[in-house]
Amino acid sequence: MAHGYELYAGADDAAAMGLLAAAEHGHLAAWDGEAQRPSIVFMHYVARLEQREIWGHLANTNPLLRRLETDPRATFTVSGPSAYVASYFTGEPRGVPTSYYSWAQFEVEVALVHETPGLLAILEAMLARFQPEGRHPPIDPAERYWQGMLGAITGVHLRIRSMASRFKYGQNKAAPLRLAVAEALEQRGLGQDAAAAGQVRVHLGAGAGPEPSGS
Repeated sequence: MAHGYELYAGADDAAAMGLLAAAEHGHLAAWDGEAQRPSIVFMHYVARLEQREIWGHLANTNPLLRRLETDPRATFTVSGPSAYVASYFTGEPRGVPTSYYSWAQFEVEVALVHETPGLLAILEAMLARFQPEGRHPPIDPAERYWQGMLGAITGVHLRIRSMASRFKYGQNKAAPLRLAVAEALEQRGLGQDAAAAGQVRVHLGAGAGPEPSGS
């Protein structure tokens, strides 16, 4: 039995922004007019929640930059813990296999950053998040070490215009069945099972109540 999209939709912008703050990487997609299809790249990023911005950088050779020069509209997506839920995890004799997951999608306008001060600000923010232990040369644009990096990248400021999110962690099922799934995931212990089980427990207060099955 398929359930309406609204059952798992994030309640408000805060849900999407919370997932953006928690994730470490996402996918930036822009329209490729020549190929008539989306062009998508992986990107680590820093979320600037108060400014409703996402900062990152791409290699100058990345063809997505050419698309963004002519059309700054793009989509950025992030995801949360996910897991495959086996049909027998709920203990139901006719259980239905499904997936638990979460994602957030942001419609953005992209500003390209070429100037040294802007690039340095992005690098400093990225290093502060992903390499807080330091152990890199002091950031100095006069040093050849940093000049090489600055000359090879283009910064991107993604200005968030709208957003949506989805959190599917068994909200269509009664609490005992959801707890059974969480315990089964924790016992299996593969990949993101433990994190997904944690989300099942977080979302125990949400949902439509008991349903026989769902996906």
